[in-house]
Amino acid sequence: MTGDTAPEQLRQELRELDAQIAQLQANEQPTDEAGDVRDSEEIAADLTSEEEQQAIVGILEQRREAVREQLRQLGAP
Repeated sequence: MTGDTAPEQLRQELRELDAQIAQLQANEQPTDEAGDVRDSEEIAADLTSEEEQQAIVGILEQRREAVREQLRQLGAP
């Protein structure tokens, strides 16, 4: 029974990673309306936030690939 537990846990982690990545990528969509006037501090803050989100997505994607590799090594589909 423990043989099925590890692959199922990895699959669950994979589903959670996919959901987190999708949520972060959805948040990257621009929300500014045309004609909005913004100061340089707002623009800088938005750029920093976007870069941080991209970095987090990159880390999650790396983890997702590591989990997929673990599943492959276990011979799980």
